[in-house]
Amino acid sequence: MLNLIRTNFKEYVAFLKNPEPNPNKSADDSESKWSKLFIFLLIDAIIISPILFLLYILEEFSNIDLNNHSVSNIANEYGIIILILAGGILSPLIEEIIFRLPLHYKRNYLFKFIGLFIGKERVENFWLKHFRIFFYLFVIAFGFVHIFNFQEKSILIWILLPLLVAPQIIGGTILGYLRIKLGFGWAFLHHAIYNTVLTILAFSTHLNQEVSINNSDFKLNIEVAENKYNNESKVEDTSDFDFKNIVNTQYASYNYIANRLGWEKIDKKENYKYYNISLEMKNLDLNSDSILQYHLIKIIKNQ
Repeated sequence: MLNLIRTNFKEYVAFLKNPEPNPNKSADDSESKWSKLFIFLLIDAIIISPILFLLYILEEFSNIDLNNHSVSNIANEYGIIILILAGGILSPLIEEIIFRLPLHYKRNYLFKFIGLFIGKERVENFWLKHFRIFFYLFVIAFGFVHIFNFQEKSILIWILLPLLVAPQIIGGTILGYLRIKLGFGWAFLHHAIYNTVLTILAFSTHLNQEVSINNSDFKLNIEVAENKYNNESKVEDTSDFDFKNIVNTQYASYNYIANRLGWEKIDKKENYKYYNISLEMKNLDLNSDSILQYHLIKIIKNQ
């Protein structure tokens, strides 16, 4: 397995040094193509993982908000199924048609159209002669178009732009290589599998237990979610005299909770996470609102 990975990686690197529009195909049978597909999914993950980890560290120790993302908006609005269909199938298909399909001149309809006016052979020869440049232009364009996924457009975001789109640029080189080496369908399949796996992983780990307290005064559990995946926001509470003795929430933002419980709202930029809360007061002399607000604000300040 390691030898296969090493061999394929060397072929990929050699291709990147001098991209050719029609290289000799090393994987003609279906079994070999499936093998190459999954090897490059693994290579993709190995290369990109350190970059994703670095982005995670940057987000943790800076003011940038990488969670304010168009994908998050789709997840919140339409749920996980629509997100998988949109992000795992539709988006890869559109992007592959735009950025990878034209890499074979036979499917480069724009250049063929131009050739109708200035000469088919002339345009094709120009494409083949400068294919290396066109290959990397498509890679860079594919990477940088993803900046529009980020809702925040601060100066820091623009400074970090090359790093933010580095996973897509690296992915673009792999997809371009597979497009040329195996064909359009295999590049699309790689893209679709990659996006779908990331979506499922994000969904399966989207709830983080931030608070778990059980003492003589109260029992409190708070889970934090980046997205609510079309789950309905709920806040339920029961009161004993002036204080709430039980509070339960489901995928509710801080301001949604504040609105229901009569608290002061926070700045919109800080109000992008969702909370599953279970609070049961044992000591009714304590103010449940103060306890809950304290822990939520603490989470928000540390996010």
